[in-house]
Amino acid sequence: MKTTKDKGTLNRYLIDGNLPLGLWRFALPFMFAYLLQALYGAVDVFIVGRYCDAAAISAVATGAQLLVAITGLILGFAGGGTALIAYTIGADDPKGTAHAMGTCSTLFALAALVFTPVCVFGTNWLVAVLQTPEEALSGARQYVLAISCGIPFIIGYNVVGAIYRGFGDSITPTIFVAVSCVVNVFGDLLLVAHYRLGPLGAALATDAAMALSFFCALVYMRKKRFPFEFHRTHFLPERNATNKILSVGVPLALQDAFTSFSFLIIFAIVNMMGVMASAGMGVAERVIGFMLLPPIAFSNAVTTATAQNYGAKKSGRAFMSFVWGMTFSGVFGFVFLTLCQICPTQISSIFTSDQEVALNSGRYLRSFAIDCVLVAFIFNINGYFCGLGKSMVVFVHSAIAAAFARVPLSYVFSRIPGATLFNVGFAAPLASVVSVVVCVCYLFWLKAVGKEKSPNPEDSDSSSITV
Repeated sequence: MKTTKDKGTLNRYLIDGNLPLGLWRFALPFMFAYLLQALYGAVDVFIVGRYCDAAAISAVATGAQLLVAITGLILGFAGGGTALIAYTIGADDPKGTAHAMGTCSTLFALAALVFTPVCVFGTNWLVAVLQTPEEALSGARQYVLAISCGIPFIIGYNVVGAIYRGFGDSITPTIFVAVSCVVNVFGDLLLVAHYRLGPLGAALATDAAMALSFFCALVYMRKKRFPFEFHRTHFLPERNATNKILSVGVPLALQDAFTSFSFLIIFAIVNMMGVMASAGMGVAERVIGFMLLPPIAFSNAVTTATAQNYGAKKSGRAFMSFVWGMTFSGVFGFVFLTLCQICPTQISSIFTSDQEVALNSGRYLRSFAIDCVLVAFIFNINGYFCGLGKSMVVFVHSAIAAAFARVPLSYVFSRIPGATLFNVGFAAPLASVVSVVVCVCYLFWLKAVGKEKSPNPEDSDSSSITV
């Protein structure tokens, strides 16, 4: 790997520059990247919805939940690498940055060797667990199996993106995602619209897009000049870097896994309400993916800004990154909430020509949209906690909210006589209220004991993410 000694090439705008503008500088490319990533599922549903029936939409929507779960799990683990890389940059520790990059890459190569065969051979079980409607069984199996074969590429390009975001570079990962999105669109048009392969065609197009994106990322990284020495020996897992990545990444991965699993259960609950409800939920999930882009983007900006400033001993600036991120996300949240009260069915109709499916989707969006305001706080406080290396609380509050509110309330609301997706949609914001309460209590505790302050060089606090 080519290197350079020019320290000036490192991005330090989140440490020294205008903080609100710095967050926007990071968040906008990230938002665009996630917009493109959200198009993966949206394009699949859009094209399948135009050229196939409701059963095919249900199959893709059901199978896509696996893709969402896998991606969330990967990004959770990768969050540990992002936080550690950002911290070492803020602390001006190039050797630690190199070890963090290499160790992160090796850990995820091993993860690919584990997850791929598990999902491939567990395809039938996964489809059964999701209570897939009988009409959609065949298509769902094809979709899940094909997506499972592409897991190494999903892991690969998401990890590359996490490494660059640790540097404060959210533009480079966006380029990789843009490439994959374009390939996915053309693949769907070819395999679904032209060759009529249905859910299988949509999954194969996604696999091809992710594979090309990953290989482009590898070529780029080989030509990239890093501002520090980076070579093959850094791919050997370094014990301290491994411990720090896992200490942050494992709770985040568990949180994403638990959250994704809870939504899989909810999808199974909705599937029991019939194929139209299932298809409507699938369309609604695509819309929600777009609505959550701003808080996701700003929360990732907050994680990087917090970790870099924590490493640079700027605790106050780290906390203000959370405040600004929450504020910006909240504005978007209120806009989405308003739109979903005014024209939810019209928004859903973008993704399907079936008016009954669009009506069911709109019902879910009207009640779920309240969550867009609440997650403005939750996502950004999660980013702040992760930047401090205290990701366990993220898992704890997410698990409590899912296990004691989101899942049981979804089931109870679905069992109400004459219930529709409008009733089920209220479970998400009610669960978020639980998370808000837990997060606020923990934040006050951190402030009371001074745990959010940057450590002194001689401080050996094991809860920090120092290398």
